[in-house]
Amino acid sequence: MDTDSMELVELEGIEDEQSAVARGRGTLVRLGVVAASILASVFVLSILPALGVTYPHSRVMLPSLTGPADALLQMFGLTPVLVAVAALTVLTLIRRLPYGIGAVISLVVGASLTTAAVRTWADGWVPASALPNGYVCACISLICAATLVAAPRFLPMVWGLGAVAAITVSSAAVVGGAASIVGVATTLLIVVGWWAGSSAVMLYSPIAAEREAQNPLDTAALAFRRRMR
Repeated sequence: MDTDSMELVELEGIEDEQSAVARGRGTLVRLGVVAASILASVFVLSILPALGVTYPHSRVMLPSLTGPADALLQMFGLTPVLVAVAALTVLTLIRRLPYGIGAVISLVVGASLTTAAVRTWADGWVPASALPNGYVCACISLICAATLVAAPRFLPMVWGLGAVAAITVSSAAVVGGAASIVGVATTLLIVVGWWAGSSAVMLYSPIAAEREAQNPLDTAALAFRRRMR
């Protein structure tokens, strides 16, 4: 092996080591976000009410906008969400992103199930309007799922349009009386926690893609099974 080849191998080794360190740090940060979202949710929905803090009930702010607000929220019902998840799954297959399908499904479904579980758990001592809202959860979780599988050059657009959509849907829930600001905040905490966990998994997608490019039979699922043994 000549000198140039040896230097190239050394540079590739340094880059791989730096990438591994960056992934490790990114994973730790995201796990910290997961923990923070859980603690914040418990603090808002359990500790503060136990200390005597009461949350105001939601009310219809603009009766004339109740119809349009409800119609907008219905756009994030079960069927539209399933269609959106299917579209994101197709995008993941087109881009050939290992772990992508699992990350999308776990984020959207996990956030929705957590929202339903929290609403059941906290029912009785917290006003329903202060609990996480299912429609807002569906909207924000789909936006966050899109950021996991979108091409890097499209991420600014996805985040920008997603922020507008999230603000619009959240405002519709508050204006129509379906949720209060506290309810929107608790919903956001749940989705952010699931997004952080799912994005931590996606940090390792490029490694799996490179491995599958070298050996198409060595899929991400098989690699995951090896790690679990």
